Amino acid sequence: MHFKRIIAAVDISDELASDVLRVADSFAQKNGANLRAVSVWPPLSVETSAFATDMGVTGAVAGRTSVELHQEGRVVCQERLGELVNKYAPGASATMLDGDASQAVSDFAEEVDADLIIIGSHQRGFWGSLFQGSASKHFIHDAPCAVFIVTKAYAEKLDW
Repeated sequence: MHFKRIIAAVDISDELASDVLRVADSFAQKNGANLRAVSVWPPLSVETSAFATDMGVTGAVAGRTSVELHQEGRVVCQERLGELVNKYAPGASATMLDGDASQAVSDFAEEVDADLIIIGSHQRGFWGSLFQGSASKHFIHDAPCAVFIVTKAYAEKLDW
């Protein structure tokens, strides 16, 4: 199988982020593919404003402060994504998406007609998945193309 358009979906705070990018870069180089690294910034939570209001802050101030902090966090995340891409997948473009992670990446993959998405998974096992859910399981269900999952065990075997 030949891949032309690859997406590396990373959580910049995840220890597997660099390995996901390295694996994706390797796939892209072997296939002469276009590589896009993406990370997803979650929507602003309504609970944040409600909590601040309960603490005696007016809704308008809490709302404005929450929005500003949320926007600043997104900028920091985007900068960190760029740094990771420059270091581990220098030929890739970096894109910040917004929304629910699995849905945003799936929508982006469909938009760019991706052939492969590479993600990381910690494989928490039965009890971890039962109580915390499995992001990769939901993602695989939504993905419009092939998905390659980089696990911690797989990453440890790689000789970088």
